[in-house]
Amino acid sequence: MKYFLVGSFFVSVLTGQSGYDIAKKLDEKEQPKDLTNRTSMVLTNSKGKTRTNTMISKSMDRNRRQMIWFLEPKDDKGVAFLKIEHDDGNDEMRMWLPAFKKVRRISSSKKSDS
Repeated sequence: MKYFLVGSFFVSVLTGQSGYDIAKKLDEKEQPKDLTNRTSMVLTNSKGKTRTNTMISKSMDRNRRQMIWFLEPKDDKGVAFLKIEHDDGNDEMRMWLPAFKKVRRISSSKKSDS
């Protein structure tokens, strides 16, 4: 019995799934409708100076709508982005700038510039 368990373990390892099989199963798996996370991003400039941005992201409707709020550093705190995907491909992007108390629209042609 002991040899059977060890043997079955090695057979399962040797007949493992390919990367394609794993990716296919992951793609077929149902995605969550809503997702919230807190992220810290460390940015390093060409001189080696680092800056850490902390943000909260909330995705709704299977990532068709996404909101991002910046928490840190202090000069970015309160800045928010809203992205809404449309079926026709004309996605909406808006940015809240608390210093000006204004919402600014980000044009679709400028998305690739950032």
